[in-house]
Amino acid sequence: MKPRIVILVDNKKRDLPGSALLAYHLEQRGIEVFLEPLEAWRACLAAHKPHMILFNHLLGSHLVQYSQELHSRGILVGVLPNEGILYDKEVLAFNAAKFHNQAHIDYFFVWNQAHKEAIEEGNDGSIRHVEVVGVPRFDFYFPPLAPKKTSPSPTILLCSNFVFAQYADKDPGVADKLFAPWKERVSSYRDYWKLIHTNHRSRKKFFEFLESIRSFPKEYHFILKPHPGEDHEIYKRWYSKLSEEEKRHIRLDTQSYIWELIPQCDIEIACETCTTTLESWIAGKPTIELLLEKAPPFYHEFLSRMSLTCDTPSKLKDRIDLALSGDSDKVFKPEREKHLAKWCDSPSGHSTEKLSKIISEALQDTHPDFSRLDWSHKRKGLKLKLLSKLNLPYNYNPFSISKLFNPKKYLEKKRIIEKNIRPSDVKEWRGKIDDAMKRSQKEPSK
Repeated sequence: MKPRIVILVDNKKRDLPGSALLAYHLEQRGIEVFLEPLEAWRACLAAHKPHMILFNHLLGSHLVQYSQELHSRGILVGVLPNEGILYDKEVLAFNAAKFHNQAHIDYFFVWNQAHKEAIEEGNDGSIRHVEVVGVPRFDFYFPPLAPKKTSPSPTILLCSNFVFAQYADKDPGVADKLFAPWKERVSSYRDYWKLIHTNHRSRKKFFEFLESIRSFPKEYHFILKPHPGEDHEIYKRWYSKLSEEEKRHIRLDTQSYIWELIPQCDIEIACETCTTTLESWIAGKPTIELLLEKAPPFYHEFLSRMSLTCDTPSKLKDRIDLALSGDSDKVFKPEREKHLAKWCDSPSGHSTEKLSKIISEALQDTHPDFSRLDWSHKRKGLKLKLLSKLNLPYNYNPFSISKLFNPKKYLEKKRIIEKNIRPSDVKEWRGKIDDAMKRSQKEPSK
């Protein structure tokens, strides 16, 4: 029987392509792979009887307890964070499991040496192996997966990053629940309402920059890309007010993946500290950082020094023209390369292959015990299989009473459901990866 692994996917707009790429490389090594939504973490045990389950974190007490159960059954527990560039030392310590060392983790795969050192410093022995693999999803900026620029016009990609801002308009309990694990353990998140309101004000300032591009010459083409975790309705409302002429040179894109858009642009503009800036450096694109409130944790001065910056909308066109000239970007290149080496393990397009090799070797001598699965496990496994046949996410509930009696609460549930993968999403992306790999094998070597 082939070794089996379950990869839990948290957010399909951020994590599914990378998970599908990892599945491809693992299958090339003879491993059977199942991609399931994170919410199915308990159901996948009986449904697939895996030799390993790969999580994106084990910070919750329920997951900590579950990791111990998996260990008792001889099932390997792996962690691959979907956010691994953690400049704040307290945030890094928290994500390095400093507060959850009772979790059993066989393999903790990290993006960089700094994360590895933070884990090893606080490890009490419950984390067995820490491996630096770089950033698997950054492999999409390299052949054969990286798309090529098709438009001859100067194209500017505007990336927003105001995930916290939406909680200013939600039921306060939603934010309270979200920040509960952080507020007592990370000082910068203690006053999380201050962070929410800061992010909310910054988003308002960002719209002043958006207003300024409406009057730009029509040869400039803009793509507005909101962060996947943001409320996109505010951007859709702004875009709906543009004239047809303005829409010919300004495009709102809430569906494409960021790695599909960055290679298509000539310049990337980010809102203070944002991972898209680093991704643009990997793709060789000039970057501009919009300075908003310059408030931690949304802003880091040392990162600003590696991009052009702009603090007012009236200066934006001049900064774009300077970036398009290409001269300013050469100054930043040496420091950018050092930064990518330290925090992203010098991306080269082979991170996922490295990860799959480690996992494959780990699974060779794994012998799980599934003899003690109780009815609760089996019921959840049957539910997962049934919903999968119907192409529905695991936490689908057509009878949610909050839909009728608490519409705001239902909207939050709806957002969570929409970020979950469905079998059709998995099939689509696994097909895309297979096709890309087959094309690359047919192309003549240069």
